[in-house]
Amino acid sequence: MVPSGIKNGKEQLTILAYADDIALIVKNEIEIRKPFVEMANIARKSRSQINQETTKCMIVERKNSFREK
Repeated sequence: MVPSGIKNGKEQLTILAYADDIALIVKNEIEIRKPFVEMANIARKSRSQINQETTKCMIVERKNSFREK
């Protein structure tokens, strides 16, 4: 299985954050659950909230790629 995220040296990044924006990077829609649950747990521990009204999901694919069905 190919890991999700972005390779940075030896690290595989799946969560990128800047200011109040967070990007979860996964290979497909099915894999979004685990990092989202992790992010929600961190938010709850720090007494933060995830605004569901402004939360968005964007699927980006490489050019000339295809999805198998």
